[in-house]
Amino acid sequence: MSWALSLPPQLTVKASIAEARVPACPKEAASGLALTLQNGELTGNLDYLALDLTCERPVTTTSSNPADVAQISSVLNELPELDFKIKQLVVYLPEAKVIGPGQLAHTQAGYQLNWHTNVGVAELNLESKQQGWRWQGKVPGSLLTKQLDGIVTVSGQWLPKAPAELGAKGQLPKPLQGNWQLALSARETEVGWQLTPASRLIVPRLRWQDAEFKQLVLKPTQALSLAKPWQAELSWQQGRWQQQSIPKGTLSANSVNHNPLTGKLALQLAPQITLKGHWQYEKGLALQLPRQTFNTPVVWRWLNTWLTLPIGIAAEQGALAVSLNANNILDNRQPIFLDAQLSDSHWRYLDIEAQQLAARLQLQWDHRGLRSIGPQPISLQHLALGVPITDLVGAVRWQSDGLWLSGLTARAFDGQLALSPMALSTPLHSELQLSNISLDKLLSYASVEGLTGSGRLYGRLPISLEQGISVTDGSAYSDNGWISYQADEELTAAGNDNISLELALGLLQDLRYDRLTAAITMQPNGEATIDSHFKGRAPVKGKLHDVNFNYHHQENLLQLLASLRYAQGLTERLPTRSKGDKK
Repeated sequence: MSWALSLPPQLTVKASIAEARVPACPKEAASGLALTLQNGELTGNLDYLALDLTCERPVTTTSSNPADVAQISSVLNELPELDFKIKQLVVYLPEAKVIGPGQLAHTQAGYQLNWHTNVGVAELNLESKQQGWRWQGKVPGSLLTKQLDGIVTVSGQWLPKAPAELGAKGQLPKPLQGNWQLALSARETEVGWQLTPASRLIVPRLRWQDAEFKQLVLKPTQALSLAKPWQAELSWQQGRWQQQSIPKGTLSANSVNHNPLTGKLALQLAPQITLKGHWQYEKGLALQLPRQTFNTPVVWRWLNTWLTLPIGIAAEQGALAVSLNANNILDNRQPIFLDAQLSDSHWRYLDIEAQQLAARLQLQWDHRGLRSIGPQPISLQHLALGVPITDLVGAVRWQSDGLWLSGLTARAFDGQLALSPMALSTPLHSELQLSNISLDKLLSYASVEGLTGSGRLYGRLPISLEQGISVTDGSAYSDNGWISYQADEELTAAGNDNISLELALGLLQDLRYDRLTAAITMQPNGEATIDSHFKGRAPVKGKLHDVNFNYHHQENLLQLLASLRYAQGLTERLPTRSKGDKK
């Protein structure tokens, strides 16, 4: 339709049309059209304009010449080619519509629609294409949802007998940081519009509190009806929490009971590790993972694929139970609670076994970071070092700089061992305190035959675990005890020809010390040096004489412990009936 007017500029003319409709698209209509010519300028106003972007339209031409450009049937083609102010502009989308006052303007490619809202102007450019529409524009994010800030860029198209396509880009809602990209594909079916599995929500990079994820992809796992329960899958390729990497994973979620804002979820971290729970979105995103149990060796092997764990430590059996609860994970002022409990677990470091390890870790995570809730007990029934260490009891806590072990005590050689607090990160550093250790029990495991003694030993051993266990500047002491060394026949015979050796052997047969001190070091390979000093008395020819005696000893303690463990293991494996049997 074309308009040609030639009137005096001072003339004012008004015209109106009650209503315009398109039979092929019943939802489309224009009413209350008014045209005003004043001072040579023609303006238009509409009380109501409705457009249906999902209507399948016939193609019409304005002449009988096939070469003329065809146009789709639309109420827009029934209006004069003018710009209009519209009191109520309605645009119908699949399963939705946009309503508000606006403006209609003609462009070279088609039409431009503007909505004036209380949060800004929404702009949409329309172009007819093959009995359908192509569109692009910009919309204030808060117009779509209160959580979105900034401007959302939209684009898409709808063609008959083809999926409707909608694309959008914008910024993630706070407290999340990053950009999102939406690509929806929908088909109209007998039961209404459905999203196809080709639909995607992509977040190239997401930051939240101390966490960061890359290449997040959210997609439906099957055709998804907007009015029925849905199923979707969220995956990510890599992530990071503080300085620690996070492995890739997949989160499956669905709605239940025809409520699109509540449902179930399953987080697959590895083929044999899937966390299951429930979610609900109501004034925030709530998550609940009820208590569930996993095989400890499987979890440890998975952790070892992305965490920097101490080399050589392996889980051999056990159960790990975990649970999680959060009222709103999108609000960092509201805590996330995590409970993990380890039971009946056996561990190994090289050939050292730890049996019946049990522990519990209760954590709280909010804007102040990750930290422990109350006491976190840990216990170990038996540590098979080659010497008897039993009844290990301690506590763990998580603070701003990671996981710490504190208050660990144990029984050994009829005395007590205590480990100073240490961070459970590589390398490990701590100090082992020795208290009331039986010298008699300790020497019974020594590799020196004929050496016995009595007394109570105290000391400190600064230890490190990095490419092996090492001791630096260790020390020990004992008061008021005795040492006895009964030399073998070969050494006794050698003393007969060496006065100094004979005297030393004589003193060591019954050395009653007032004070014993020892300086102890050990290299990561197990090579240990023990420099001992004895101050006391020893009988010589029936009389007690003052003695100051130094003894230097070098030995590979790890090899000694390994040989003791081997001997113990061999003894345990031998059938009882074969002991003493010469067969």
